[in-house]
Amino acid sequence: MMLFSRSLRLRLLSLILMPLITVAVLAIGWQYKQSTLSAESVFDQKLSIMALAIFRDLVATNGENLSPATKLLFEEAAGSSFFYHVRGPDGSFVTGYSPPPFNAKSVLPPLNELTFFESTHRGRAVKVVQIRQLATIDELSGEVLVSVWQDLGQRTKFATRLALQVVIVALLLLLTTSLVVFFGVRLGLRPLKSLEDAIQQRSSSDLRPIKRDVPIEVRQIVARLNQLFDDVNAAQSEKDRFISNAAHQLRNPIAAIRSMAEVVQSSKTLPSAKQRNKELIGASRNLSRLTEQLLSYEALKQRDLKRQPFVLDMAIETILRRQAPGLIQHGLDFSFAGGCGDQLVHADEMLIEQAMVNLIDNATKHGGDRLSKISVTTSHDDAMFKINVLNDGAIIARHLHDRIFERFEQGQEAEGSGLGLAIVNEICLLHGGEASYSEVGGWACFTLTLPQSGTRE
Repeated sequence: MMLFSRSLRLRLLSLILMPLITVAVLAIGWQYKQSTLSAESVFDQKLSIMALAIFRDLVATNGENLSPATKLLFEEAAGSSFFYHVRGPDGSFVTGYSPPPFNAKSVLPPLNELTFFESTHRGRAVKVVQIRQLATIDELSGEVLVSVWQDLGQRTKFATRLALQVVIVALLLLLTTSLVVFFGVRLGLRPLKSLEDAIQQRSSSDLRPIKRDVPIEVRQIVARLNQLFDDVNAAQSEKDRFISNAAHQLRNPIAAIRSMAEVVQSSKTLPSAKQRNKELIGASRNLSRLTEQLLSYEALKQRDLKRQPFVLDMAIETILRRQAPGLIQHGLDFSFAGGCGDQLVHADEMLIEQAMVNLIDNATKHGGDRLSKISVTTSHDDAMFKINVLNDGAIIARHLHDRIFERFEQGQEAEGSGLGLAIVNEICLLHGGEASYSEVGGWACFTLTLPQSGTRE
């Protein structure tokens, strides 16, 4: 069975031949039975004809033995040797072979009717036919009983010969089918061999799509395989791009920290050393923040969402309360206007909070000197929730609107890693929504769009 599971050719061969073999065996058995019935019918008819012919011949010759020519003619017609016995009107033996086979029922056949039964003669099984008719032999009138019998082995040989012909034909058909299937499958699987060669040519550095013409039955497999190749190529390109960008982003902070450390070491006065050390600590914090955001961004791609229903307005209000001390410390006014009421959103609440924190942090870092207010509003329609985070700080140039949500992109030169908005966008995409930027009445507006999910009961 393991061999069949490994070889498609043998598997197909077995699936095709097993039903054929089963049908062939059943057909041979049925044919043997039919051949046996045919042999019975044919040989019984011959025995009947010979019994009637012998009776007529004896009546015509007044009880003389069958002539050798007549007996030879009967044997040729019967296809094998036969025996006969004639009992005269007075119950005496007239001609033939004696004694005749014994009828176990010990009854005479009806007058003028053929009667068949099986018996034994000289230790061999035979089939006997008897006929009882009125006749006159040697001037004696009365009932004449003619018995004709033949070896049953002849019938068996005849039936076997007929069945053997069917067996030979069946075997020839099975052999022909086997050869056709074996070589036909081999020819039919050539496109798969070509596909196998194409796959073997691929490697970790060569994942080009397979463009060979393949049978309809495997086109879905090839299409899926090509899709996987595209996904792997895209993931590889994304990884390479991420590593390149991360290396570029990390190189400058690390170089700055190293330079500051050298300055601290070479400071000649304690106040100067403390000032340089303070700058070193700040640079270290920025590097730590960058590293955390890099890890956070990559973790999002591997994370399974923990969707749970929660009231959106209530969750946003809780997040803003936690951010209030920091906003007040920066001298910023902030407000919240919820427009979703008791509407439930099915989302990962921790990720939504992370997106909100990143947007507020982005406003405080990049809003500039004109930043004084941050406003958060929510709204909904039949399909989506919308969370708008507005600030009156610096406006992002129009040509950067489509790029600010990409990794390591910034709206203007300032401190930061360029990952905060990319993380926000990734969180929205994970939820089936999107992040966007627009200008509303001179304010910078970041909008998070999430799928609508129902109301609280």
